[in-house]
Amino acid sequence: MDELSLIAQGTVTMPEHRMLALLAHPDDEAFPMGGAIAMHTARGVTTRLITATSGELGEIRQPGSATRETIGEVRRAELEKAIVELGIESHAVLGYRDSGMAGWDDNHHPKAFMQADEHEVVARLVFEIRRFRPQVILTFEPGGLYGHPDHIAICNHATEAFRLAADTSAFPHHMAIGIQPHQTDRLFYSGRPKGFRVHMAETLRAAGVDFPMPPPDRVDDGCDPNDIHVTMDVSDGLDAKMACIKRHFTQLQPDWPYEHVPRDVAAAAIGIEHFIRAWPPVEPGESVPADFFAGL
Repeated sequence: MDELSLIAQGTVTMPEHRMLALLAHPDDEAFPMGGAIAMHTARGVTTRLITATSGELGEIRQPGSATRETIGEVRRAELEKAIVELGIESHAVLGYRDSGMAGWDDNHHPKAFMQADEHEVVARLVFEIRRFRPQVILTFEPGGLYGHPDHIAICNHATEAFRLAADTSAFPHHMAIGIQPHQTDRLFYSGRPKGFRVHMAETLRAAGVDFPMPPPDRVDDGCDPNDIHVTMDVSDGLDAKMACIKRHFTQLQPDWPYEHVPRDVAAAAIGIEHFIRAWPPVEPGESVPADFFAGL
């Protein structure tokens, strides 16, 4: 029996603070939330990552780094190295097929994650939650950062799994093998406020980098800034975040701009991360700390 199962049964003492990230593709842990993850693991938060797909429809931005036939395998290998940079202790890839961007024909592939049976996916995520027994779960906000179907799907499935993991009537076969229900204290969504693409481009251009502005159909990517509860300065985790991003070599455009700007410019562009506290609900006037475990 593995250690997670022993923890779930109470046979092994569990680490004090545990965080579970439920995401869609390799590199999802890097770009929008890598700094926050790194800062929490650096102070002893035991973190596990579940990735739904291998990201096999991602771009191949570095010539020769992969082919369409090998990209999924290559990206899984990149993920193995990337999580080390953030201090993530364990991870699993669920094996669903990347759905591609909204509107692609791949959205309709029978093995695409967005087409996966909801009961099946939620059951797998509930099992992960009950085994790992985290106090905090991270996933994407309901709009999927920029409307990505897999980001939206993992948000929906993770949110339902968060709810059902504590329900003693849900998936009783877990209890039959000693995996008990678990109530996670907090659920956070990673979000980016509308205008984030423009902000990054303008920050780099002001530093002399020839960086393109987003096309008109991407200018408004992101969520309503009023929905953001936590604006986290991740400067202390920026080096780890950048190292993690660079491990996803296939996804890195040649001449990556952050290699050529002072650290303060990189911090201004990608050193702030944003989160929505989905549970418990935020009360009117409540200030949510930039610490997922504050008070736990």
